[in-house]
Amino acid sequence: MDTSEQGVRRTQAALTGLERTIHMGKELVSKPELKVTQLNAWLRILRVTLDRIYPANSEVFVAEFEIERLLSPEEARRLFHLRLEEVQRFKDDLVAIGRKAFLSQRGRVFIGHGHSPVWREVKDFIADRLKMEYDEFNREPVAGLDTSERLSAMLKDACFAFLIMTPEDQHADASLHPRENVIHELGMFQGRLGSKKAIVLLEDGCDVFSNIEGISRLSFPRGRVSAVFEDMRQVLAREGILRP
Repeated sequence: MDTSEQGVRRTQAALTGLERTIHMGKELVSKPELKVTQLNAWLRILRVTLDRIYPANSEVFVAEFEIERLLSPEEARRLFHLRLEEVQRFKDDLVAIGRKAFLSQRGRVFIGHGHSPVWREVKDFIADRLKMEYDEFNREPVAGLDTSERLSAMLKDACFAFLIMTPEDQHADASLHPRENVIHELGMFQGRLGSKKAIVLLEDGCDVFSNIEGISRLSFPRGRVSAVFEDMRQVLAREGILRP
């Protein structure tokens, strides 16, 4: 499936046409007076619609749906309901395939984090609510790989990064700082993706390095990373990572 910008628009238009055709069929089959000729006329409309999505096989696909003229209206109605269900499943499968292809094409959202469990809430938000692919250092087995190899693979696959900075490492002056691995990952992902696509999620109470000014960040109350979920969604949409 074509996942280019133009291809996505063309596919969306074709799927909208298919949804409209399915709706037309549902209205037709709900009428008290139903003729087999009307149903087969609808099938011809379906074939034209499918030609925009499934050009090589649309005629064969629809030919299997032809309803015999000798059927009674009741039998034709029952059979037509089954045909509509099959077309609806076909449309749903196309949407699922297209979404999977698009998700694969746009890459993963990397989550950098320390030991704090708040990162799991971020992961659930990205994966379950936004339906996006995510990555983090320990998601895949790292046995046999050194850190640089794993980071290189994540950098290659990432389209965006959220670096969660939570107060975990205590310095001599009793101040609490983020884990050093998160600071390292911030530098790597900002260098790869740019400052607009590598965003710090900063928990209250976490002291950070002095030159964080100028680095894009979202601050959240202690233990309540969900407070910035809507801001995260807006940033992903702004950068063209998140689409309807």
